[in-house]
Amino acid sequence: MAKTLDEIGQTKISELLKTPFSVFLPEDTASKVLGELEKTGGYEAVVSVDNKVGLVTIRDMLNVEQPDQTKLEGLWKPLTPITSDSLVQNVATELIRINARALPVVENSKPVGIISQVDIVDLLADCPELRKTLAKDFARMLPVTMDADSKVAEARKIMLEKGFSHIPVIKGGRLVGIVTAQDIVNLFTVSIGRSKTGVRQGSKLTRFPGAIIGIMDRTPLTVGPDATVLDVAKGMRDNRKSACLIVDEKDTVHGIITPRELLSIVAEPTVEYELPIAIVGLTKEDFFERSIAEEKIRRVISRNIRMHPDINEVTIKIKKQDNKGIRTRYNMAARIISPREQWSTSAEGWDLLATFDELLDSLSKVLMKAKRDPSKTSRRGRGRF
Repeated sequence: MAKTLDEIGQTKISELLKTPFSVFLPEDTASKVLGELEKTGGYEAVVSVDNKVGLVTIRDMLNVEQPDQTKLEGLWKPLTPITSDSLVQNVATELIRINARALPVVENSKPVGIISQVDIVDLLADCPELRKTLAKDFARMLPVTMDADSKVAEARKIMLEKGFSHIPVIKGGRLVGIVTAQDIVNLFTVSIGRSKTGVRQGSKLTRFPGAIIGIMDRTPLTVGPDATVLDVAKGMRDNRKSACLIVDEKDTVHGIITPRELLSIVAEPTVEYELPIAIVGLTKEDFFERSIAEEKIRRVISRNIRMHPDINEVTIKIKKQDNKGIRTRYNMAARIISPREQWSTSAEGWDLLATFDELLDSLSKVLMKAKRDPSKTSRRGRGRF
């Protein structure tokens, strides 16, 4: 049934909930979840314990090499649940704010379902007024692409480092497919037996074999530069695709749209927030523009913001040690703070620019490590501040 954007925004999510669904415990194994998701075609599963409710997704499994020996306690993420009378507009806004693919729905302290970005996009596919809105206005333009002969291990590494779940695949400059986190999880989780309950077991692979051409989706959803948002939403819903690529007549990739990019259409308007960045100890004599330094920091944060959406403060301290007027040695310390965590690291060297770049590279690695091993995230990081 056709709806206006306003009607979609005011829709209660109780109308979107699907049943049945399974609830897992933190002590359950990744293989148990993978078995269930494979059986149902789902992407995320509810995890609940002690009145805490959250989700574990296919993408969370990307760094799992032994699913039958890996418990969910180090993978799942507790989330603030929503109720079935929540409105689509509010849910879309919250999904954008915390950079999540889905949220658990709870009634009387018990999980009753999941609402995802995909569910909201399915609603947008029935909104005729989106014929007036160009898809390219919501796309991530010039996305990262990979050659068809690239190794699966390389694609996995890029997804883990950049926070991606989709990478367009090209050959000779032309689009030939798309590889997703789900494709890779399905590959490196080797099925060696399944129980009657649908448990999927696996053995560790020391390498991630083969090229991405062997596992990619060879029929990705594509639209031209003049396509509308309605074209994209319908294509995703009708073809059950999790991404849409904008290509030209030569099959050159210009942009990518996932359900996340479309949420802003129905979400509440947001006020642009600029992350506070403090750089202490940088002087005019250092020949290093503060604006350049801040932009470098913002790039590091933007690469990791999908994994740490609550970051709200960054501080860099620079100290100089004068070596008898001959050379200056720089000691730098960085700290990033969120409401629940903080990370820090340090670097030192004789060259200001090189040391600053080394510091940011180290900080990026600290943030990545915290995502991969959330149970061991340090509140003090590894450097002095």
